[in-house]
Amino acid sequence: MSAIPFHDAIERESSGTEPRSKLPPKALAYFIVVAVVAIAVTAPFLAQLDQTTGDWLEFAILAVSVALAQFFVVRTPGNKSYHTTGVFLIAAVLLLPPALLAVLPLIQHVPEWLRSRGTWYVQITNVLVFMIATMAAWGAADLVRGADNLVASDDVRFALAGTAASVVLVALNSSLLAPTIRLVNGHPMRQLFSYQTLSTEFVFAALGVVLASFWTGNAWLVPFAIAPLLLVHRALSVPQLQAEARVDPKTGLFNARYFAAALTDELGRAQRFERPMSLIMADLDLLREINNTYGHLAGDAVLKGIAEVFRAELRRYDVPARFGGEEFSILLPETPPEQALEIAERIRRAVAARLYDVETSSEPIRATVSIGVAGYPKDAQDPNALIHQADLAVYRAKLEGRNRVLGASPEPLLMPADRSAPLVAVPEDGDHREPLARVPEALREQERRHTAHTTSGPRFLELSTRLGLLVGLVTFFGVSAG
Repeated sequence: MSAIPFHDAIERESSGTEPRSKLPPKALAYFIVVAVVAIAVTAPFLAQLDQTTGDWLEFAILAVSVALAQFFVVRTPGNKSYHTTGVFLIAAVLLLPPALLAVLPLIQHVPEWLRSRGTWYVQITNVLVFMIATMAAWGAADLVRGADNLVASDDVRFALAGTAASVVLVALNSSLLAPTIRLVNGHPMRQLFSYQTLSTEFVFAALGVVLASFWTGNAWLVPFAIAPLLLVHRALSVPQLQAEARVDPKTGLFNARYFAAALTDELGRAQRFERPMSLIMADLDLLREINNTYGHLAGDAVLKGIAEVFRAELRRYDVPARFGGEEFSILLPETPPEQALEIAERIRRAVAARLYDVETSSEPIRATVSIGVAGYPKDAQDPNALIHQADLAVYRAKLEGRNRVLGASPEPLLMPADRSAPLVAVPEDGDHREPLARVPEALREQERRHTAHTTSGPRFLELSTRLGLLVGLVTFFGVSAG
């Protein structure tokens, strides 16, 4: 099920963008309303808790299962996170009395809270929202199961009750969380109402109906009901792995591999529709001196700061990337060189005006960049030539004193030995995409510098192993209880 992104709240605290113990006034008011509603819907049933008998074993099994499912979160691009808790929550809605069901959301979030203690309101809001949603789902299911005068078949009523509970749980959970995520983290509410999000949550809930049916009918079939969770976890992990493969881990910008593909695609589009496009190459000035004076961590901090400037100054559809080392590249679709020069100058000024906090200096340090701009079709007709022209402009900017922006020029330039070959848009490691790798010298140098790309086992394999243990435990205790 959806929840307020707990890891995002922790990152906001560490960056100082939001005080740890304070909520915006609107968010605080909404939090109070949610708390009042949660108390109102659970208090009457909690008063009957001491009268509940005979269901404690099922409660214990489902409580452990939902807590472990909450612990094994799958994060996807766009700051989304998925939990398989819906499977066990819907099963609990259909199997447990309301007094025990009201306690379940509290136990559900205990392991996550012990692992990552962040802002108080994030965890409490998640608990309150799940209390309201699960009790509403139970009410919907109980209403349908009691309609024996409308539907005579017990099996049909059970299926309809499970469907009603699933719809209510998913809809109410998303509806209650969306305002909080908007007010607290500033993320758009539509994230929780996308087809992908709602359909995924409903599938989890539907598996919960199957689990409850097998639990009451034949407990030996429980592992077949929850075994698909292994495959679901792997499938949900794929988009995040794909996103990580496109991003430079140090700066959060796109990496050279993705930039090469984007440049090829955008240049092809510009050629087909006869539209302009421009390319910016930016080189951090005197990075070696920064590293020698303040340490390599200071250089990394400056690189991250420049990446933040890019994100602040560029448009939504621009493609900023770390080309390699201290060099950056920016693809500007639908942008003539004249406009690209204005964007580049704005970036140069922002970088020069920014203060970079580093641990090895008592005062913030400053940095500058030299920028070159080349445009299609004015300066070059293919990706490598476009990069080369922008790189030559960077070198001219450095020769003229650094910290400046220059456009591509047809004038000849004496190049040093280390720039005799033009830059090519190839990744720092791994395979490259044709037709961007047309310079044999550059490719041979790339092969000498990097070994063949290998990857360790994906993280979702480790996650699936732990989830497999969860499946086994639920199966064992479910059979015992059944």
